[in-house]
Amino acid sequence: MGSNTAGQLRLLYWNPGGVTDKILPLRLLTQSQDIHIVLLGETKLRPEKVLKVPNYVVYRRDEISPRGQPYRGTAALVRRDIVHDELGHPLFEELRSVGVLVKTGGRETKIYAGYRPPGPRFLATDLRNIFDGTTPTVLVGDLNAKHHAWGSRVITPAGKRLLDEAEAGDLTVIGPDSPTHIPSNPHHSADVLDIVVHQNLCCPVHIEVLYDLDTQHLPILVTLALEVIAIPQKTLSTRTNWAAYATSMEYLPLGPLSTPEEVESSARLIMERMKAAKDAATTMSPIRTRRRPELPARLSQDINHKRALRRLWARTRCPVLKTRLNALTAQVSEAVKTWRGETWENVIDRSEHATDLHALNRVLQRTPIPTYPLLDDVGRKRFKPQDRAEILAEHLEKQFSPHPVPVAATDDIREHHQLVERTVLEFLSRPQTPLDGKVFISPAEVRKAALCLPRRKAPGSDETPTEALRNLPRRGCAALARLFNGILRTSYFPDVWKTGKVIMLPKPGKDRRLPSSYRPITLLPHIAKLFERLLLRRLTPCIEPRPEQFGFRSGHSTTLQLTRVLHLLTCELNKGNCTVGVFLDIEKAFDRVWHAGLIFKLIDTSTPPALVRLVASFLEGRNFYVSVEQALSQKRVINAGVPQGSCLSPALYGLYTDDIPTLAGSLHPWEKDVTLALYADDSAFFATSQGVDMAARRMQRVLDKLPVWLDKWRMAVNVGKTAALLVTRRRYKPEPLKLRGQEIEWQTSVKYLGVHIDRSLSMCLQAERVINETRAAGALLRPVLDSKLPLRTKIGVYKTYLRSRLTYAAPAWYALCSTTRRSRIQARQNIALRVCTGAGRYVRNDVIARDVGIPSVEEFVAKMARRMFDRADNGGHTSLHGIAPLHARPPDHQRTWLPTPRDLIRSPNQGDGVRSQNPQSC
Repeated sequence: MGSNTAGQLRLLYWNPGGVTDKILPLRLLTQSQDIHIVLLGETKLRPEKVLKVPNYVVYRRDEISPRGQPYRGTAALVRRDIVHDELGHPLFEELRSVGVLVKTGGRETKIYAGYRPPGPRFLATDLRNIFDGTTPTVLVGDLNAKHHAWGSRVITPAGKRLLDEAEAGDLTVIGPDSPTHIPSNPHHSADVLDIVVHQNLCCPVHIEVLYDLDTQHLPILVTLALEVIAIPQKTLSTRTNWAAYATSMEYLPLGPLSTPEEVESSARLIMERMKAAKDAATTMSPIRTRRRPELPARLSQDINHKRALRRLWARTRCPVLKTRLNALTAQVSEAVKTWRGETWENVIDRSEHATDLHALNRVLQRTPIPTYPLLDDVGRKRFKPQDRAEILAEHLEKQFSPHPVPVAATDDIREHHQLVERTVLEFLSRPQTPLDGKVFISPAEVRKAALCLPRRKAPGSDETPTEALRNLPRRGCAALARLFNGILRTSYFPDVWKTGKVIMLPKPGKDRRLPSSYRPITLLPHIAKLFERLLLRRLTPCIEPRPEQFGFRSGHSTTLQLTRVLHLLTCELNKGNCTVGVFLDIEKAFDRVWHAGLIFKLIDTSTPPALVRLVASFLEGRNFYVSVEQALSQKRVINAGVPQGSCLSPALYGLYTDDIPTLAGSLHPWEKDVTLALYADDSAFFATSQGVDMAARRMQRVLDKLPVWLDKWRMAVNVGKTAALLVTRRRYKPEPLKLRGQEIEWQTSVKYLGVHIDRSLSMCLQAERVINETRAAGALLRPVLDSKLPLRTKIGVYKTYLRSRLTYAAPAWYALCSTTRRSRIQARQNIALRVCTGAGRYVRNDVIARDVGIPSVEEFVAKMARRMFDRADNGGHTSLHGIAPLHARPPDHQRTWLPTPRDLIRSPNQGDGVRSQNPQSC
């Protein structure tokens, strides 16, 4: 949402006397007046009460009386596109305030909303806590301090003290030219209560009283002649004629491709021709800059009439005018509510198409994310996009480097590093061995792979979308095949494809002022990603990962890995054994892969040497730049890591960590090896035994072997984020496990692959999490579920956005849930279906589910489990055959047996002596 008033900062202050039932007119006023920052006094909100205004980020300072009643309170609402920072709450005795920091006119500016309760006492310390430096500061609020100096009708003791403090502290106090407080009692006089206090502000300040809202305190509009830093709005949309693009790409003159220089020039030529053809076939058109529809002309006239009538009544206080004003106010309020309801219904009706409905649902579930300034190396706040881009790029440059060799590394470790470097250098300096003819790429394969590219992927540094590859003519595909074969022949990956465009996304729950609180998303050229897909097909048979690795492999999934882990924990607990699990947090796993170590391991596989050299060229000499609001940083070098966004990276990382150590080779005859569970960089070890101490000692032996492997391959584990879990029925806690001399904290529950696993395997936390997430998503999507859309469409929304949350990885953990938890999970589905159908209280839940064709949650999870196990048992991966098998259980056993994941699909005639399928209750 962009500003219509360039070079001005527009502030709105309002004392609503309780904002709960006045949010609708506030939304309308912020939209009509194009407000950047809204400052509120006397919000009177409870902490659990949500204050939500579209496109604004809310900062509140609520106050609760000793009796538990909300009173006073202040708030600041900042438009989402304004770059700002929340200020700490200053201490106060009387003056309540909340503030934000923005950058205007090249300087940081503090802006506070203030409220001081009525009374003769005025404490100067409250004011000094706000105006405590040389930073330009603006305080707008109802200070209940009257004086002729700022337009008040009378002078009060608090006004005298404020004037004295202003003169002593070089403050400027100004007020509007008309009253801001108009009591409803005609015997009380109108006066100026809402004023502006500022310091070190070198710009004109204009104050205007607005007569839009029907409260005793009128809102005031404060305009500062300063330009505020905001996120630029996209003003143009594009439309490409792909038929014209295909025609212009019929002829691609490529020279010979027998040297790296020729491959580089040909790759650059094709990229330039594709971009030029796409730009020539693209037309630009302006897009609507206003998201919300304009008010109808008749309603706008009524609002203007009401505003003029209220201004006239404020001057005359005539009872007849007040009667007319009250009637018109009620009429306008009802008309606005009707218009907003009809507008919302029209928006939903227009979104019946799947794509539009998906976009609408995403908007409803999205919480406005504030854009904060970033702190540089010396702690200064940087607001400009260019400065923030450079700070993030500098942080990533340090991150994309290999872990340093530990100072305490042994001579064997250092000799190993030298051996790796020497071996890789000798390998790359040998004469190249020609590739087998079966490795090369045909134009038909290029065409087929291009058609499989996703349509809506963001383009990389070349700004060319996947549609440009999907719409290549036959000759264009033949030219690409020729280029790709030249790359295979020369084992040279073009440098023009090695530049990544990085977009930074904030991590949830992190301080957004720190560059480490952002997650990089790298966008690579799609033509390079197309070649990488074809190269991966030729590498996959040579670098098959170990069976424990489930990440980024066809036929594998997080649900299967969780099923395997929970089956192990459940079976051992049923046997009366104890299980110790350690969940490693590998630090910057993908970003700090040692290139020489990766090539060294790739040499030891059956990969053809030419492809190994090509992978080395693929990793070498990569660079990136960071994009922040259309501002680009300088290019930075990548010295380590596998490229994010490349389909080759998961396979290469899996190879790099394939030899993670276990106790194999160092076990006693009576011992069993630890169980390893891998999913990309999520690594977990599990040791089982009849005794807790025995399992812990076995796990400690693994942890003692791990540092040597980490040092050999220049990897690191964040011990502070590594968790240990003890699954047992015994109330016994062993000594802490240690890794590199640091203790690993025992946890009562851990989150693994998105599922919370507790030490008793009751899955209470996981059930509560999915229930709460589904409840929150249902509340956000209620306007769609309760709309007049076709029932089939609303049921589709429920399946996509609610049931998917309710049953995430449920085949792995649902069998362990108690009857109470299963009932609560089912209740969330019942509530959602009632909202979709609008059924009355007299209609049974099972009747609603039957009529709309939705099975119960338990039936749906059983169907998911049956499909998952069928695919695993009958698929091409032998390691998955019979995963999580059923075990015979003695019918006379006295211990309560926990169900395993396959119990979800157990047929009724399979007797097993199970005492209870869900014996736990939480």
